[in-house]
Amino acid sequence: MKVEGFLKEMVAIKKEEIDRHRSATPLKSVRKEAEQTRVPASFLSAMRESTRDHAGIIAEIKKASPSRGDIRVDLDVEAYVKKYTTAGASAISVLTESVYFKGSLTDLTLACKATDLPVLRKDFIINDYQIFEAKKAGAAAILLITTLLSPRQQADYTSLVRDLGMEPLVEINSEWEFEQAYTSGARVVGINNRNLQTLETDPTIAKRVAKIFPEDIIPVEASGISCRQDIEKGLEENIFNFLVGESIVRAEDTKAFIQSLCQPTETN
Repeated sequence: MKVEGFLKEMVAIKKEEIDRHRSATPLKSVRKEAEQTRVPASFLSAMRESTRDHAGIIAEIKKASPSRGDIRVDLDVEAYVKKYTTAGASAISVLTESVYFKGSLTDLTLACKATDLPVLRKDFIINDYQIFEAKKAGAAAILLITTLLSPRQQADYTSLVRDLGMEPLVEINSEWEFEQAYTSGARVVGINNRNLQTLETDPTIAKRVAKIFPEDIIPVEASGISCRQDIEKGLEENIFNFLVGESIVRAEDTKAFIQSLCQPTETN
């Protein structure tokens, strides 16, 4: 699939960023530190533990987005991660893209130090250097976007991520992309309701695509989730894990909101 629109712009941005990072810290050095960094928790295990009675929430550190602009650019990463942890989130997601999402690798490092939950690096991964960066920061998982990668790249990156003791969250946006994700060895597959090329969101995509998943693949729904009712619609299609960003960051009572997503209000 040809990369177009927003994703095409992001690839150009990432290539420049990787070149800068390589110039500052050679691959050999980053790789050595990555291999010596311990992953404190299993992302795969966390996703497997979610159930219909207690949905798994991957709570995201999200300061801004290309579709919504600034959300909370002054967000205190450590404070929010601690709130997410005590509220019962299953994992933490940290956006590290700096131009549109206002994130950074520093945010990822801070998050990893502030929780014993598995932490996901969410970014536009196009080079193995970024995978070593994630592990060096302490991440337990890394996002691999199928639209950005060739089948060979995706398979190679999946193997590398696991060799480093992490687990990939492989993102798709359609049924046909699932074939590449499955062939690459994905075990946790994120179904994004948002098309990253056009930035349009269709809340029915995850529910539709999840129907074709075999029992050994764990689906994660992402984008367009703002309340418990959205979670329940996913549960009806046997989706037990959900990545939620903006609505959590905007919530007045972070802990109560996450708990409301995990379980029906009357059982909290």
